[in-house]
Amino acid sequence: MPMPELLSILGNTGEFISSLVVLITLVYLSIQTRNINRQNQAEARYAFVESMAEINMTIAHSKKASSVWRRGLDSLGNLDEDERMQFFMFVGQYANCWAVMYQLHVDRMLPDLQWQIVRNDIVSILGTEGGKSFWADGGITAFNQEFVNWVQKELATGDKPYDMSGMASEGSRYAD
Repeated sequence: MPMPELLSILGNTGEFISSLVVLITLVYLSIQTRNINRQNQAEARYAFVESMAEINMTIAHSKKASSVWRRGLDSLGNLDEDERMQFFMFVGQYANCWAVMYQLHVDRMLPDLQWQIVRNDIVSILGTEGGKSFWADGGITAFNQEFVNWVQKELATGDKPYDMSGMASEGSRYAD
């Protein structure tokens, strides 16, 4: 076989092998990207659970904080000035978490089932008298317009998946 023909065959074989290597690399990178996306989604879910747990435990570990939370949900008129500040801080921390979770949901990094839990918390808490006061007195101006519009639309439905304050009240089935 003449040398130019042999070089042509070797060149074609090299190009073929290079194409296979590129294809294998692309498949590998797509698998890695998918795994990284799954890991990011898991981290987002964990961050939500951790943030919400921290707020919940702050309230749950103190009878005084629980009282402020329960009374604040019912009405800000039930709280003195310092307790209103404490209540607004609690709701503000929740709202910060909700805004982040909303963006993760929009970016498809928070599964619909988990988002449903967040959504239920938002409308249940902001649907209380105290939650409405927080939202009207500053929450509505503190967050990006897309999130605010979404919250406004959800609150307008009048849906209230649960009544946290009602569950703890004397008239509830949980009372002594």
